[in-house]
Amino acid sequence: MSSFETYIENSKRNCSELYGLDPEVIPKLKVGLTEEELERKKEIFSSVLGIVKHFMQKLIYYMDGTPTLVIITDHEGSVLDIYGDPSIKEMVDAIDLKVGAQFLEEEVGTNSVSLALRHEEPIALIGNDHYQQALSGVACYSAPFAYFDEGGLAGTVSMMTLIDYASQFHLGLLSSAVDSIERELQLQKQNEQLQLLNQVLINSTPLGIVMTDNYGSVLEYNTAAEEITEIPKEFIYETGIGQIAEIENYINQALMNGEKIENKEITMIMKDGQSKVCHLDVFPLFSEGQIIGAFAQFRDMTQYHELQKQVVESEKLSAIGKLGTGLAHEIRNPLTSIMGLTQLLQENNQQNKYLEIITDELERMASLVNQFVILGKPTDIQRESCDVNRLLSNTVELMKSNTRLQNSTITFQPSQYNLETQIDPSKIKQVLINFIKNALEAMPNGGEVVVDSALLEETEEVHISIQDNGEGMTEEEISQLGKLFFTTKENGIGMGLPICFDIVKAHLGRVEYDSEKGQGTQVNLYLPVS
Repeated sequence: MSSFETYIENSKRNCSELYGLDPEVIPKLKVGLTEEELERKKEIFSSVLGIVKHFMQKLIYYMDGTPTLVIITDHEGSVLDIYGDPSIKEMVDAIDLKVGAQFLEEEVGTNSVSLALRHEEPIALIGNDHYQQALSGVACYSAPFAYFDEGGLAGTVSMMTLIDYASQFHLGLLSSAVDSIERELQLQKQNEQLQLLNQVLINSTPLGIVMTDNYGSVLEYNTAAEEITEIPKEFIYETGIGQIAEIENYINQALMNGEKIENKEITMIMKDGQSKVCHLDVFPLFSEGQIIGAFAQFRDMTQYHELQKQVVESEKLSAIGKLGTGLAHEIRNPLTSIMGLTQLLQENNQQNKYLEIITDELERMASLVNQFVILGKPTDIQRESCDVNRLLSNTVELMKSNTRLQNSTITFQPSQYNLETQIDPSKIKQVLINFIKNALEAMPNGGEVVVDSALLEETEEVHISIQDNGEGMTEEEISQLGKLFFTTKENGIGMGLPICFDIVKAHLGRVEYDSEKGQGTQVNLYLPVS
């Protein structure tokens, strides 16, 4: 006796002795799933059902002339899909076969679905192999299929036809189709895993990545590309890579010529007018010798370029400092002699006004020399505990003598908190004098300078602001502040602020400017509380 025959005999015995089923009663399938459960099952099996339908419709096509009904169930025997020849509809209606119904041996007797699930192999029941006589006119073939990682059964694919069309080859055809279905499902799963891995790799890299087809339509645009270009991927997918003309030109070049482009420097202008420098590589993609698309990757090199500029600027400053120090020592000696002799002449010369002019200019030269000397040396600070409010008050009082000459006023609004911190008072006073002097000079027709202080508890900083209602500055002028020899003053030499910035930097502080042309300027000095 074959294993098929044994399976069928045992099943029929269970139907008779264990379940007490009457073979003359037409079996009725009961609905085992609620609508919500059915929808959830369909969602889980959506990709499976699509692939099964594709292969089974091909099988039905090759079995032209054989009325065939295809039934797909899950691992519990619940029907998930039915399609095929409507000529068997009468039989289907008789046993209430519909989506959501369940094949249970204790309910419908011996059936190929239950046997295939139980024994995990293809089963054929033809005519009287069924327990119920109502099914003696049909042939049913069921084959289980596996899909999930656990290796358990995912469900069954079954064919039902009239007994007149039964053939020993049908089970073999069904088994072959199910083998193809399993291979396709496995391949699809591998592709999904590879796609997921590709997405993780593409979206975790700091490189901006753009992939196009051979027409230039965007297929891939990763997270880094969004961040660098500041253009959302949805917008790029909708409008195309033309939104980034700097990249589009090279992609088109690669698609037309089939040549790779490497390490090309491009500059992208952002919406706010700022620019980003990027290095770009573009590679054409080939399949069987034909260009099928392009792959572009680019990296933001803006910070690197800024660092290079800072290094060059630092080298320039170092060279200037060395030159200035040497030059200053050479100039200082004759200056000292000239100033001394001029003072002697003033005691006996009636043309003192000319000598005063000479003396003023010589003192200006001496000041210039001193600034060169300071600029050429590293900033050395001697920290000590200092009351910032008192330092500000003394500095403001000192500068009030300058305000009378310029028809201006200066007021100090101290913080209510004790602003005690470790700084070099003389160096910070030098910075404050410079900032206040600049504020007064920015108001040639008079005005008001307001100095105030505050404690920023969140950042643990002392905040000092110096605000004037003078001429103000443009954004371009603000961006140049602190660069050696840059000045907005007619008689300025552009060395005061670089020295001040170095002093603040040595204190681990920072300086920020808030200014608008014609609206005045506010200098914000931040020093850490220590």
